Amino acid sequence: MSTTIYSGPGKLFRGASVLWPEAEHGQINYTITQEKDDAATAMHGRVASTGGDVTGKVRLTPFDNWSALGLLFPSYLGVSVGATAGALAIGTRPHNPSGAADSPATLWSADGRAIVINRTAVTRHPDLHLGVGKPLFGPCELTALVASGSTVGTAGAFHTITETAAADPGGQMLTTDFVREEWRGVWGTATGFGAHAGDTAMEAEEEWTLVSAVRYSALKVQKLTRALKLDSVDFMIKCRPFGPTWSNLEAAVLTGRAQGSRWANPGNDLVLTSASGKTITLKNCDVIGEGFEFGGTKLNTGEVGFITQMTFTAGAPNPLLVFSA
Repeated sequence: MSTTIYSGPGKLFRGASVLWPEAEHGQINYTITQEKDDAATAMHGRVASTGGDVTGKVRLTPFDNWSALGLLFPSYLGVSVGATAGALAIGTRPHNPSGAADSPATLWSADGRAIVINRTAVTRHPDLHLGVGKPLFGPCELTALVASGSTVGTAGAFHTITETAAADPGGQMLTTDFVREEWRGVWGTATGFGAHAGDTAMEAEEEWTLVSAVRYSALKVQKLTRALKLDSVDFMIKCRPFGPTWSNLEAAVLTGRAQGSRWANPGNDLVLTSASGKTITLKNCDVIGEGFEFGGTKLNTGEVGFITQMTFTAGAPNPLLVFSA
């Protein structure tokens, strides 16, 4: 009987950033997916299989460390984090942006085990949940591809494993940037949305949710994914608002909008500010959706969404989303 028991918590370290899985028994899951192609005859059915694409996925829900934003939202998404300005770059290959070298990620456990994944990129960018008692991040994913210059079947093409005495790769747990608090919002200058004379900042009934919609496509050679490329980026912040009247919402959502007209309010930013002074700014956004409820235990105003619109300076796209330091 084996005496080796693999069990215990871990962390993910990439570059200078560390992600701790959220919750008491929070998990990091790393899987390799191997596709197969079947060979068959009419007489015998499937007689063999051959290997196709091979990719890896790391999945976790990160703990509420504001310092993780730079890893989770790279600048090529058009996202600014602190002093790092966002510059949207459709077509970017996230594993090797601007021709950079492979970026490894290390999964490390406190009992000295480690898996070093040689070529990684964040490819599922988490939603954010902004409210009292709400864990900040939703699930995220890193995609692992075969290391540059390597081939499937070669030792270490995807990762290397250390069974014992693996050194801590770095990254200390911090609570100084722990964010799980109240957020209030101001949108543009429309009456009822926080910035107009006499208004107070908007609140969300339960939470503001930042929704990330980022798409990548695979670039394959001989069925093997050799790279991913960035196809599109979109962000929305949604909530059930407390502050605007129903008439305010009607004026903002429906009045003056002809069928087929562009949803755009250049210069009307949604600025969310936390109790500790952190800010999230959704640039040049418009508000969509309107609903009303009666009875039950919810407030009677339904959910609305704020959607960003792209603007340009000298032909270059401006940031879509801005996080404070």
